[in-house]
Amino acid sequence: MSEKPVKGQAKKEHCIAKPGKKPAVHIFQEWCKGCAICVAFCPKKVLEMGKDQKAHVVYPEKCIECALCAKRCPEFAVFVSEKSIKDVKNKNGGEK
Repeated sequence: MSEKPVKGQAKKEHCIAKPGKKPAVHIFQEWCKGCAICVAFCPKKVLEMGKDQKAHVVYPEKCIECALCAKRCPEFAVFVSEKSIKDVKNKNGGEK
């Protein structure tokens, strides 16, 4: 995913959350090392560091699905999807 607009899209249009759509942003807490890279790169400030010194999803409704947080995480602790994590695990034969 790129921060550049898609052909035919207004310059700022790609930076606006889609109405009625709540993307799933998940932090796997057991993998998070508390480096705060994901928090720093999130353009919409969806993530914040918690008292436990780990990243937490605070404003999931603001997410624009750019996945900069997931791309930058050195521990692969961030997961961005339009579906819930439970749906993805069920589809792939994981937890039920």
